[in-house]
Amino acid sequence: MSCLPSTVKLSIISMASSILLLSGCASTVTSGNEQSKNLSDLNYDLNNMVSNNSCTASFQCKVLEVGARACGGPSKYAVYSTLNTSQEEAEQLAQQITKQENIQNKAQGLTDCSPVLEVQSLCINQQCQSFDIK
Repeated sequence: MSCLPSTVKLSIISMASSILLLSGCASTVTSGNEQSKNLSDLNYDLNNMVSNNSCTASFQCKVLEVGARACGGPSKYAVYSTLNTSQEEAEQLAQQITKQENIQNKAQGLTDCSPVLEVQSLCINQQCQSFDIK
């Protein structure tokens, strides 16, 4: 490259730099789109994840706050058993749903402000069950 004029060297270097920068951006955008799921898919995944509520003791029963109402608080609560469900995975999925609902609420404005009663969970008849806190 030493026999090429400096302007040609400079243009080759800038073209190579541009290609490298653009290829990095393209891969970032592609991987982000592939990982995103719509809200109904996320809710379906969560329902499947927490469907087996068998338990041997109440300490295995957990409650997740899921989603976001436009005027504050979760849109629902999910009861699950740590005997059958990874607490970390369930919490991550609930956070994804909450994030998606927050985005939806900002786009649509206030839609539903009906209260959602908080629940507790207990192991009753070897099943994690919810009951309302009054």
